[in-house]
Amino acid sequence: MRPNPVVRVDQAVRPGLAEATLVLVTLIAGFGWLCSKEVLRGMPPLLFLGVRFGSAGVVLALLARWRSQPLPWRLPASSWWSALMLALAMVLWMLALQQSNNLGVGAFIGSLGVVLAPVLARLMFGTVLLAQTLWAMPLAALGVAAMALHGGWQLGAADSLFLASAVAMSVFLNLNGRAGAKAPALSLTALQLLLAGVAGLVGSVLVEHWPSRLSGELMAWLLVSILLATCGRFFLQGWAQARVPMQRSAFILLLEPVWTALLAWWWFGSSMSASQLTGAGLIMSSLLVSRRKPRRRGSLQSPVPAGKTGQ
Repeated sequence: MRPNPVVRVDQAVRPGLAEATLVLVTLIAGFGWLCSKEVLRGMPPLLFLGVRFGSAGVVLALLARWRSQPLPWRLPASSWWSALMLALAMVLWMLALQQSNNLGVGAFIGSLGVVLAPVLARLMFGTVLLAQTLWAMPLAALGVAAMALHGGWQLGAADSLFLASAVAMSVFLNLNGRAGAKAPALSLTALQLLLAGVAGLVGSVLVEHWPSRLSGELMAWLLVSILLATCGRFFLQGWAQARVPMQRSAFILLLEPVWTALLAWWWFGSSMSASQLTGAGLIMSSLLVSRRKPRRRGSLQSPVPAGKTGQ
């Protein structure tokens, strides 16, 4: 009698489960914008950055140690610069978030870091620009212009900070793409979050006034931001991206600004004008174009991890 074939259930369900997990990651990332906005109502931005990323770094470092992945302290200078750029991008993002009246607009502008990364890779490392990048850049520029049209052809202070954060994030993505090949992803992420947290705390001690007490509601938002929007998101995203082709995961992760805009409309009642919606559509189009799979294999740009914005 022939034995029944063994069905590998985990292999059968993992692709679909991993893609569904990535969709959940984008929803968590969008929700993270709301959490951060609520925390910033009662906590200075640099202090929030230090507490959030420092705590998340400790949690991930413990997890990395449990998985026998010690923190990679002996890394090249580019890896330390990547941590510094992550801290800078997050500081700019926190300041922008504190001043922003429309998280949806900020999310679409902030997502431009993915489009800008290949251009900066060309400037930093001399990599070849792919055709889709050359098509994506004009769309992104038109999108930002449409966003500025709402304010009389001038970006507001918050949106300008979101744009500066996107530039810093694109530098981080380029440096991180090279550092990631020299250390395990989990331990490297833990080290980067720890360094970003230390930078935030040092800056907060120097320039910010700490509140005398924090409300229970704010502490709850802070806890959710640390455990769910930071630790949970990084862990789930790393698990899922290891099981989904890079091209497909990149498209799924483009949902983050969409979720952010929808959640901001539902939670804060913020909406977009016609010009802002046009700009959002153009920016989303530029993201889709930039993520198209190259037809030729001859010209490759430096690898850029998808969706690692840390929000």
